[in-house]
Amino acid sequence: MRLDSAKMREILERAIEADDVVATWDNVLRPVLVGIGKRHLVTRSLVDVEHLLSRTSSEVLGAVPRPASAITRARILLACTDEEQHSLPLEALAAALAQAGVACRVLGARVPPAALIDSVRRTGPAVVVLWAHTAIRGRDAGQPEGRHEPRHGRS
Repeated sequence: MRLDSAKMREILERAIEADDVVATWDNVLRPVLVGIGKRHLVTRSLVDVEHLLSRTSSEVLGAVPRPASAITRARILLACTDEEQHSLPLEALAAALAQAGVACRVLGARVPPAALIDSVRRTGPAVVVLWAHTAIRGRDAGQPEGRHEPRHGRS
């Protein structure tokens, strides 16, 4: 496979323009990433391709215009679990929300539980989305004891 980031960018930008972020994620990006992953399991290669595609995808998804923060207050918080290094699914979700005119905050990869809790307390989101590529369970994932419910009545 060629390491052609310009062609990757062109394909992704055209797909987003022709359809939208969700269709591009479902029909272009995710299938290609899954294919690279399957091939990697057999050949132990293509890590460079996956990294370049991920980086190029992040740039393209990040270029999707966001709602003006002064007009639309971000009530959605997106974060990866504390050991999750792959934030591309959250970046795609943020871009899809932006296309729909919905603002969000993206904390990115490897967010420690204490930092997540602090962020929730500071911003009072209506929705928190956590991403983990692999299954995790409660305290095994570093989840602090107790439940942390969002505060209601905040705008």
